Amino acid sequence: MIRRKLKHWLPTPESILETRWLRWAAPVLSHPRLWHLHRRAVALGVAIGLVTGLFPGPFQMISATLIAIPLRANIPAAVFATLYTNPITFVPLYILAYHVGALFLGGGGTPVIPPEITWSWQGLTQLVPDLVRWISSLGTTLLLGLAIQGAVFAATGYVLTMVVWRVAVTWAWRTRHERRARKHLP
Repeated sequence: MIRRKLKHWLPTPESILETRWLRWAAPVLSHPRLWHLHRRAVALGVAIGLVTGLFPGPFQMISATLIAIPLRANIPAAVFATLYTNPITFVPLYILAYHVGALFLGGGGTPVIPPEITWSWQGLTQLVPDLVRWISSLGTTLLLGLAIQGAVFAATGYVLTMVVWRVAVTWAWRTRHERRARKHLP
């Protein structure tokens, strides 16, 4: 049932490949495993999306797609899983990654304070350069923390997707089996 609803909501591979911007990529994007809702492909797509979701800016979905293609992971799952990072969760995730990196490098508990946001036009135009300066000042500690955080997120997402998928399939199978058994009772 969930699978049917997802197939209804998701665009078909044919409709994606018919867009004029993606026609050149049709030989690569037409592989059926990139779009098929299979347990392992979806779990791998979720894991890829959780890792690439930690990438800054607009590179998340593009990199999720580019990594999913050679690994034959589900592209919609990979792209959708990147959406856990947004302007609200980005800074807390990077602060957490910095503290994880500091924990592994044995660094001190120096407070990591993101740049202050002033709610004016000039403040909003300065937000991206200020965030880039802040992230680059965190250096190796942040990169190590992001790598560890990405690995933990990917492993957790993969295992959780496999378990939830298995539970859903088992529940659907049992429900269908019980319904058929009740149907044949006198």
